Amino acid sequence: MDRVKRTVMHKEHRKEENAVPVILTILRAFFVCGCVRKTLLNKNKDHTAYRVFCFFLLLVWRRLGWDKWENATMFNWDLPWYYKEIEKFVVEFGLNCVTSSLWKPRTIHRLIRSRDTTEPVSDLAPATATRVWENVSSPSLTNRNKDIAWMAVKGGLPVRSFMHSRGLCPHRQCPRGCPTEETAYHVFWACSFAQRLRAALRQEMEAHIPYPNITHHSVLYGLFPKTHSVEAIQGCWRILCCIKDILLSARTRLATNGEVVSREACRRMVHNLLRDYTDKDNKDSEKEE
Repeated sequence: MDRVKRTVMHKEHRKEENAVPVILTILRAFFVCGCVRKTLLNKNKDHTAYRVFCFFLLLVWRRLGWDKWENATMFNWDLPWYYKEIEKFVVEFGLNCVTSSLWKPRTIHRLIRSRDTTEPVSDLAPATATRVWENVSSPSLTNRNKDIAWMAVKGGLPVRSFMHSRGLCPHRQCPRGCPTEETAYHVFWACSFAQRLRAALRQEMEAHIPYPNITHHSVLYGLFPKTHSVEAIQGCWRILCCIKDILLSARTRLATNGEVVSREACRRMVHNLLRDYTDKDNKDSEKEE
């Protein structure tokens, strides 16, 4: 099977949120497709493997309406447990109408994922949730920023509320001394340290979007008023993602090692990340030319 890497982790933006294939589904598809192709598409009827698969699977094929054999063909009434997965897989995903020639793992997996629905986002309408997942998986972001944006939406960041709910942290309050529960909303928006860092980077953000138009929905989800251009929204979303990256890193250093990172140091680190984005854009434009 192909190694799982970002180049093969493709998913349509309007389908689910994570752009990552379900490994269990892929493994099941490989097994089922191998059985289907060995039996239904094998042109060498005298091959031993064909006869073995036919003997064990003919009963399944008949229940699925795929019977192409004479009634005199022998088959096993007691289906082995590992072959029961085939019928379960086909019925679960409604694949008994798929032509036998299409039973390839990639094709079947793509067909299954194309039927997925958009993952809901709390307190947001379905149409808005689609925009959120498009922003999270934006090709203009780095892989790290995509991961942080995805975990922020899914509530999976290693902040104290998340860790405490799993018995991994004795506290739920913000490590900076705020008297409130530490959540992604607090770390990236409500915390006084985050507010001061955004204020220090106000000039950079206002080059794209007016500062008063930036809300917690902009920070967490990349949602801005539609009156702004796509380029302006993309530029401000990049800055906000870089700020979130540095805020999370500074918060982790404080919570684990007690190391306090100053606001000015965080501001410099944000500028370094933005410089990397600029260098990447310049390289991409040179390749296109």
